Amino acid sequence: MASVPLWLYTTAGCHLCAQLEATLQALGADVTLTRVEIAFDAQLSERYATRIPVLASASGAEYSLADGEEALPGWLRAQGLEQGVDRTPPARRDSGVEPQGHVMRHGRRFLR
Repeated sequence: MASVPLWLYTTAGCHLCAQLEATLQALGADVTLTRVEIAFDAQLSERYATRIPVLASASGAEYSLADGEEALPGWLRAQGLEQGVDRTPPARRDSGVEPQGHVMRHGRRFLR
């Protein structure tokens, strides 16, 4: 099966965008991702500034984290990714391993 083209509307330093890319990889999605920088285009900035990261397909369908991470596998399948998409988003899997790169203080997690 051929890789499905998707566009990721993003901007420099977007940690949620990096998180979404990691989720796509963890799901095993066979996609060709084209990153679209919104900062240099007034129309894109106006449309996506408060919504990034946003994935868009060739058909114009869009997915945003606001749709819920649990909706991503279904959205990917609707875009033609029938195989290679684990149905359970990584955040929902119980791996028993704490995320790295943080420190706990007074019961709260802080990134290093």
